[in-house]
Amino acid sequence: MTRDLRAAHRRARRRTLRGYTPLVVGLGLVAAMVVVVPSRVPDEIANAGDIAAAEVPTGQTASGWGEGVAPCPDRERQVDTDGYAPPCFRWDGGDNGGATSRGVTEDEITVSYRLTQDPNALALIAQLAGMPIDETNEDLLRTAEGLIDYFNQNFQFYGRRLVLEGYEGRGSLVEELYGAGQEAATNDALRVVDEIGAFADVTALTQPYADALARNQVLSFGVPYMSQEWFNDRRPYAWSSTPDCTNVSQMASQFANQHLMGRPARWAGGDLAGRPRKLAIIAPNNLEYQQCVDAGLEVLEEAGNRIALRRDYVLDLGQTDAQAPALVAALKANEITSVSFAGDPLMLMALTREAEAQDYHPEWLVIGVGFVDTDLAGQMISAGAPNQWRRAFGGSPLAAQASPGTSPAYRAYRSVRDDEPSLLVDIVYHQLLPLALGVQMAGPELTPETFETGLFAYPGGTGMAGTWDWRPGNYTPVVDIREIWWDPDRPSPFNGAPGTYVDNGERYRLDEIPEGEPEVFQ
Repeated sequence: MTRDLRAAHRRARRRTLRGYTPLVVGLGLVAAMVVVVPSRVPDEIANAGDIAAAEVPTGQTASGWGEGVAPCPDRERQVDTDGYAPPCFRWDGGDNGGATSRGVTEDEITVSYRLTQDPNALALIAQLAGMPIDETNEDLLRTAEGLIDYFNQNFQFYGRRLVLEGYEGRGSLVEELYGAGQEAATNDALRVVDEIGAFADVTALTQPYADALARNQVLSFGVPYMSQEWFNDRRPYAWSSTPDCTNVSQMASQFANQHLMGRPARWAGGDLAGRPRKLAIIAPNNLEYQQCVDAGLEVLEEAGNRIALRRDYVLDLGQTDAQAPALVAALKANEITSVSFAGDPLMLMALTREAEAQDYHPEWLVIGVGFVDTDLAGQMISAGAPNQWRRAFGGSPLAAQASPGTSPAYRAYRSVRDDEPSLLVDIVYHQLLPLALGVQMAGPELTPETFETGLFAYPGGTGMAGTWDWRPGNYTPVVDIREIWWDPDRPSPFNGAPGTYVDNGERYRLDEIPEGEPEVFQ
């Protein structure tokens, strides 16, 4: 790192950061049963053109046993107390290949994180919800650095350590989330390559920035809810712990097939209550989101079902309130009993307020995109239209939110630091975890290709948030959902404020969702 970059990094740590640290937004979702299956991953997998046809055995590094790597003799998992941990590998400390890729040396793996000029996005959302959160960006950065220390001490990185390098970017997170800012995002990605020389970036939470990183062959982590096509077109450089919207849409449609279609709208209000369900879907008009809607509708149609109305909207913060009246009017005119919304929380907030204004009282179907299924977003929506959101239910890939101080992420931080982490320590942990898993599973010869092969060989792990299972063609790991509904009175474990999503204690994969009435509002 150059002297100027070191100085900039020190300044970023000393002051309260003006930029938003996007590490906090990528929600962490975790994982299935650990099964260690001794096998060898074929060398050609990393360069396979048809990744859907590639067979990836599980449980070993990308190159199998060799280069001084073998199973641990004393335990199966790297960290016994963490259900998400990879298989335990022993390394004899020999040659790790040295500089195997840009940002990788014999001793270090450089990882960038971008600070933008936006205000703290978390504080903004909390303010909209009427729930101030006393969390600075400095708290979040400090938490991330502590967790990096934890991974360096507890995971097998073959003589190397992860090193975070911060820089102040020119891009705007808000602009990029709403489809603008490509030029500034591209310039930031070039800085990651030319000035920082990073192997990976863990703040790639927008499509423009993740696109630019992939074009420049930097691994990116965090971009939420893109389609499977989007990730596959950028392999092996784009990853996220947030589920892809293709998988989420397919699960939502199967939920509708099994639970909703052909049944009365029990939880609609007004004159819609008890009518045969008529479903509508609303999503942004972006190509990737519409690809996901198409994938979900295919699941419906294969079961002989169809929705009654499909509408889209422009993902533009300045047009949110202006678009809501026409959308609600169309829903009402078509006598839609149940609205499935696949977009951002601010538009949903506008829609529910407008529905109340137009005396329209449908069921609101949660499908698990746009962070709508987090307690904080639910509280924000409920605060604006409480009579509307008390009828919200559906499926979510997220787990029930844990109380502060009880999670493996919290314990991980406290194992290396004496101070208290951010309230969002779980989110930061799961944003960093895919990087740590992929580096360990890759083996000593760390490249983007062995990283990809390594994550495909990751056997999964049991934890708070269901099932993680990377596999060829899937660059996000979540493969199951829980059945949820909104309880406006129960305090949230996240912040103690009224309003939380609750469930029946079960999680289901796509082909496991049982037939029958939804088990909600119990």
